[in-house]
Amino acid sequence: MRSRRRNCWKSNRLSHRRARMPPLTRQELDTFLREGKYVAKLATVKPDGAPYVNPVWYEYDGTHLYVIARARSQFLQHIREDPRVALCIDTPTPPYTRVLIEGIAEIIEQDWVEMGKRMALRYRGEEGLAYIEATRNRPRAMIRITPHHITSWKGGEWHRRYIDA
Repeated sequence: MRSRRRNCWKSNRLSHRRARMPPLTRQELDTFLREGKYVAKLATVKPDGAPYVNPVWYEYDGTHLYVIARARSQFLQHIREDPRVALCIDTPTPPYTRVLIEGIAEIIEQDWVEMGKRMALRYRGEEGLAYIEATRNRPRAMIRITPHHITSWKGGEWHRRYIDA
């Protein structure tokens, strides 16, 4: 897992002309991914090469991200045909935090229920657990995403590469 950090920490000065968008620290990234209740946007590759984006709940174990899909989800078929994916996870209000994860997805043969309970509890509390219990017999598949590249930003300023000539 590689994080893009290029020269982001060279200066503590912020100005309108030299604004920066620092990445999250490893600890901030870990906390954001483990504890956040943000719906991720999962991008897969359609057979014609076009992107397909779907909102998903996710779980992060410090190494991989997990997503549970309905067995007939279009994005599940896309992953079977081309495992390249990207996830965008962001806060909807300032101060903005954004994480972009690029990686490889694999459909794993493992019972999804315990992972589903963790996700449901984090996102919806007791109501989420009741949903899992009520729908546990419906066909689902678990996806494990191995990140190959993670990019993160915090703050709303423009990075200098967009304003420097």
